[in-house]
Amino acid sequence: MKHKRGICAPGHRSRSMTACFCIIISCLFLSVLTIGQSFAAEPIKIGAPLPFSPPGSISQGSEAKAGIEVAAKMINERGGILGRPLEIIFEDSMGTPEKGRAATEKLITKDKVVAIVGENHSSVGMAIAEVVHQYGIPFVNVNCWADAIREKGFKEVFNTAVYNSRMAMAGAEMIKSLGLKSVVAFAENTDFGIGLAKNLEQYVKKMSPETQYKYEVLDREAKDFSPAILPLKANPPQMIVTILDPPAGYVVINQLYELGVAPSAKTWLMDVDALAELPDFWNNVSDAGKSMLGVALFHPKMKITELGTEVRARHQKETGRETSRLVFQGFDSLWTLAHAINKAGSTKPEDIIAALKATDVMGTRGTISFDTTPGATFQQWIDVPFAIIQFTAVKQPLENAAIVLPDSMATAKPQQAK
Repeated sequence: MKHKRGICAPGHRSRSMTACFCIIISCLFLSVLTIGQSFAAEPIKIGAPLPFSPPGSISQGSEAKAGIEVAAKMINERGGILGRPLEIIFEDSMGTPEKGRAATEKLITKDKVVAIVGENHSSVGMAIAEVVHQYGIPFVNVNCWADAIREKGFKEVFNTAVYNSRMAMAGAEMIKSLGLKSVVAFAENTDFGIGLAKNLEQYVKKMSPETQYKYEVLDREAKDFSPAILPLKANPPQMIVTILDPPAGYVVINQLYELGVAPSAKTWLMDVDALAELPDFWNNVSDAGKSMLGVALFHPKMKITELGTEVRARHQKETGRETSRLVFQGFDSLWTLAHAINKAGSTKPEDIIAALKATDVMGTRGTISFDTTPGATFQQWIDVPFAIIQFTAVKQPLENAAIVLPDSMATAKPQQAK
């Protein structure tokens, strides 16, 4: 008996419809079962130590956490990794090596995480590196810049954030372009601060040998830096460079301005800790921020990838504000790690480490891969984009700040304070 396609033959209509109905119900049941199994699967646990309380940089910790959370949501929305959801377990490092070490030990031994992402302070990153090396657990660093971390040569440690040598190179290039003869740097008493101050010294000698450069180490937990600043009033240098995380970084910048040292018609002020792009910058720095030069690892006029555009849009929708580089860095750390786990097809630490070494994945700001050269760039993403910006008005939005370096990206020439 002939019948039209898609329509049951008259003699078999009831039987065919029953069969079709049963097939549909069976398919729906299997779909629900599959979804249920996917959600019921044991999660892949990732540990994330970050500073959420003093003396750590709370603003940086919360920004990095936001980026990690965006990555986790996007990964789980896409079905997770290896058919399993990601579960991120955050711990407060308080920005101190002791707390960071304890937090990492707890995440590995008690929570049974398969990998670590996180941390903002290099001294804490150094402590975490020792712990993950002891246990053979992969660690993708969010924001620890100190070259000393990578110079250890630990196979477990990878870095998708910027690094001291690159920031020192940027600072020295700015000093050279301005033709400065005298520069004083204030650096916090940590691996990051002292390390970057020394790196800057090396690059200034190489790129601008006529410049007299010196640095002074300050206690990052101090509240008053006037004893170090006041001696500069009588004989001010042509530039003061600040290398301190918040809150100390904000205090130094404000006191330099309040004491009439910098920024001024005689003295440039340059921050190389990327504070200018943090969301709480203008809440903590008022008139002192005008005319300040600062490193920016993200500026709205900088090129980002399609993935970066998606992350930025999601973050802006959730928070109602611009995305900072720490959000991108937090995102990239977890995104890169998840890609490695998926590529390895395994949650065994040694398999994840092997996959990380061969990383070639599109992140928010470019294609991420890791250098294998021993030293400061070991297992480091080398091509981290950056710019040097300048605010020309108090409370100026980041997107309106001028880009003054590199020349290929510049929107204006640097203007000294009046």
